[in-house]
Amino acid sequence: MISVLFKSFLIYFLLVIFIRVTGKRQIGELQLSELVTTLLISEVASAPITNPDIPVLYGILPGLLMISLEILLSFLVTKVSLFKKLLDGSPSFLIRGGKIDQKELLRQRISVDELLSNIRLQNVSSPQNVNYAVLEQNGRLSVFPFQTEDEPVYAHALIVDGEVREDVLRSLGYDGSWLSSRLKARRLTPDRVFLFTIDDRKREYWVGKEE
Repeated sequence: MISVLFKSFLIYFLLVIFIRVTGKRQIGELQLSELVTTLLISEVASAPITNPDIPVLYGILPGLLMISLEILLSFLVTKVSLFKKLLDGSPSFLIRGGKIDQKELLRQRISVDELLSNIRLQNVSSPQNVNYAVLEQNGRLSVFPFQTEDEPVYAHALIVDGEVREDVLRSLGYDGSWLSSRLKARRLTPDRVFLFTIDDRKREYWVGKEE
């Protein structure tokens, strides 16, 4: 019994450390790779608890390896665009400019009833009042109602950490020439831009990369 309690404490401590290392306060904030890692650690860690013949290190060492891999992948996601697309994904617009994207709903396997339910949970009574509905990478739905003139509107990210978002650029009706002119006006190149957004009122927001 003492052995089981000791193993349980060590495994619990390991899982707590993992959540703390990833900097997440809620399960809903976990990215896909982090959620998979959490589930795998739980599965591997439970073996020494359920089977007294299995040494506790057989649960701890694989868990530490998975945590190390998760930290490495988290770093690569922030630096390598290929890893970001594969592991982090990108937001999906279910409603854009007040129009429901039926193909995107089908691609994300979200029913109309589910969409309406999530809109109501955001205290918006009808989809006709929604300007944008964005399915975020963590699975949550962000809803942006149509705004009055003195309220903020949705900001579209055109450059993120030096990477030009070509799909966002095209969706807004802009092209590479327009972006080049905006960069030239500020004497910048994409690799020197940390964040560039433009909202629905054509207001631009620039943040340069720190040296």
